[in-house]
Amino acid sequence: MYTLPSVIVSGCKVICCEILEIDMTLPANPYILLKGIVYSPKGEPLPHAAVEVLKIDKSVYPEEERSIGVTFTNEEGSYGITLPRCVPYDYKLVAYSALYCLKRSTD
Repeated sequence: MYTLPSVIVSGCKVICCEILEIDMTLPANPYILLKGIVYSPKGEPLPHAAVEVLKIDKSVYPEEERSIGVTFTNEEGSYGITLPRCVPYDYKLVAYSALYCLKRSTD
């Protein structure tokens, strides 16, 4: 049975480092599936968080970043997105905590 490569990074590690670089080799498919869980600083799964996907063009100097979309986490803080494998591009994911709209009472 083939086991998919995975990387687990704690929320505290992300907060302390601000930027985290992870190098890994993925199978040679035309698309890759990135999935994960967004955690709060307290280590709890974060529902309804936004995860922005940026494509980084490393063929130019300075490198150029372009936002290519946003996905959201489910009730358990999980997200998943399929992306084309593109050389010489890298992807960067940026998570934003959920915003809650508060209903203002009118008196």
